[in-house]
Amino acid sequence: MVLENVREMWTEIPKTGKGKKKALPVNKDRFISKMFLRGDSVIIVLRDLK
Repeated sequence: MVLENVREMWTEIPKTGKGKKKALPVNKDRFISKMFLRGDSVIIVLRDLK
């Protein structure tokens, strides 16, 4: 599947050193102008209805 004008979104949990407080999850995203997407691990694809 080829997608254009894609915004990829994910959540990361930053690593902390020993003895430090557990870090909070951080939401991240990035824009990709054209993406080839293999279907074997797709979870969800949403269309923006602007």
